[in-house]
Parts: sequence; structure tokens; C-alpha cells
Amino acid sequence: MTDNRMKQIRELNVNEHTEAKGRFTYLSWAWAWQYFKGVFPNASFEKHTNVDGYPAFFGPDGTAFVKVTVDIGEEGIAPMTELLYVMDNRNNPITNPTSKDINTALQRCLTKAMAFHGLGLYIYAGEDLPEGEDKEQAPKKQTPKDTLPTPKSKPII
Repeated sequence: MTDNRMKQIRELNVNEHTEAKGRFTYLSWAWAWQYFKGVFPNASFEKHTNVDGYPAFFGPDGTAFVKVTVDIGEEGIAPMTELLYVMDNRNNPITNPTSKDINTALQRCLTKAMAFHGLGLYIYAGEDLPEGEDKEQAPKKQTPKDTLPTPKSKPII
């Protein structure tokens, strides 16, 4: 049963809920969690904290990273833990990040940890469609801005 659901999560097309921000493609954590819980209803996540209980780990240069673990809640499938540095909208590290910067990084990290289980992983690989789906099956909706040539988006990680 879990194998079928792992395949199902890998093949989900989340393109309808992605946004282009700059040169990156972004899947909101809220949509990601909704899709994920639809396939794995027992899933949970943990946002790790440092020894002081703060949800970020700081380096000597003033930058920070966050850590999130996603567990699908099924025996035999290991939880996935991801680390992500706190960054700006151009993916550059932020020195002395604010609470908002850290919260944004936590949500990005949560989405990335779900991708390790297969959800939207193709976005991080720079592909247009999930495994097992061809372009004729899922045409992209065109908007006026899509009619102009643009560089290929890269994922926000």
C-alpha cells in the first residue's frame, strides 16, 4: 500500500499551485501540505530548535539555517530531514535574520522535506511535469505574460 502511495505522491502534478518568483518556481507550503496529507493522512513534521528553544541554528558569521523533519507516519518509511539556510529572495544567505526570515525559511524547508518524499520533486530537478506524465496530458494554462519568451525558472529551495 505504501509503495502505491509513494508512486502517487511522485506523480502528483502540483503545477497548478506553483508560482514564478524571479527566476525560481515556488510551491507554497500550504498547498504542499494539503497535497501531502491527502496522500499520507498520518504525516507529521517537526521544526527543530537549538538548545535555547529557538528554531534556527546560527553560524559565527551571523547567518543561520533551519531544520525540518517530515514523517509520513507509516512503518518502514524513514522520516526525511532537511536543512536550509535562511536566505533572501535571490537565494543569498541573510546575516542576522529576523523572525520573519526564519519563519519563511522554515516553511521553505518543510516544502523541501516533503519533496524528498516525492511531492513536487520534479520542480527541484528543473522539470516541467511529474514522473509518468507527458506535456500533451497536462497543458500549461497560458496567460499574457506566458506568450513572451522567458528564461526557465529554477526552484526556490
